[in-house]
Amino acid sequence: MRNLIAFFIKNSYWFLFIFLEIISFYLIFENSSYQRSIFLKSSNELVGRVYSLSGTVTSFFGLRKENEDLLIRNSELTRQLHNMEEYIATLSADTATTQALLKEVHSATNYGYTNARVIHNSVTRVDNYIYIDKGERDGIKPEMGVVSGNGIVGIVRSVSANYSIIQSVLNPKTKLNCKLKDSNIPATLVWNTKDYRYGSLVDFPRYEKFENGDTIITSGISEFFPEGFMVGIVEDYVSQRDDNFYTLNVRLSTDFGSLKNVLIINNYRSDEIRELKKEVIDGK
Repeated sequence: MRNLIAFFIKNSYWFLFIFLEIISFYLIFENSSYQRSIFLKSSNELVGRVYSLSGTVTSFFGLRKENEDLLIRNSELTRQLHNMEEYIATLSADTATTQALLKEVHSATNYGYTNARVIHNSVTRVDNYIYIDKGERDGIKPEMGVVSGNGIVGIVRSVSANYSIIQSVLNPKTKLNCKLKDSNIPATLVWNTKDYRYGSLVDFPRYEKFENGDTIITSGISEFFPEGFMVGIVEDYVSQRDDNFYTLNVRLSTDFGSLKNVLIINNYRSDEIRELKKEVIDGK
């Protein structure tokens, strides 16, 4: 306490100076409209800048929430898009039938989508896996397909209450049925373990026409992915040992090096499909 009193006594002239300066400025701004306007203008500019900076910081920390909202909207739009495509494929020329089917587009659906955030991802190993922040409590199950906003990502392999592990496309164990966008001939997408930007479409028939730059999409044959999800672009090809087939070098549309968010696909008919497969296997 003595030290504090000694400090004020020692610097009393400075405190007196500051006090008199405050009174002087008050008298100037109070008695001069011009000086008052200048002061208010300057103070408003300063306050405005402070609020602007505060808003920028708040917006930055709010990006995650906004991003999650966008993902939810994206998943809903994706669901509606695939539902619409399924029904368009079944529409007849009869107008009444068409209208009836369109009314049911939201009441019956084959696929649902759940957004999730990537919490760990590897691209440099031989067997690459991705960890996400959604699990059983969010309806995630093994054998669900996973996509991003740019293309396919992988397949859910293991699930806990709150987390899931995805077997990435960048894993030799992952084999997906794909095709050229304007073709119905299926082939198999695999990863050659050399570059996380590329995959290989193997067993592509030699007689099937294609060009560099053609688009590769999911074929819809498997239970993991609906038809039409982006896979990548053809950049090159080589002949296989069997001269009847090519291997196409595909630049993957998903950037696995910067993957942050994904969508998990729930095929509502997958259990039925697995039961049928089980019956066939047991029958053998």
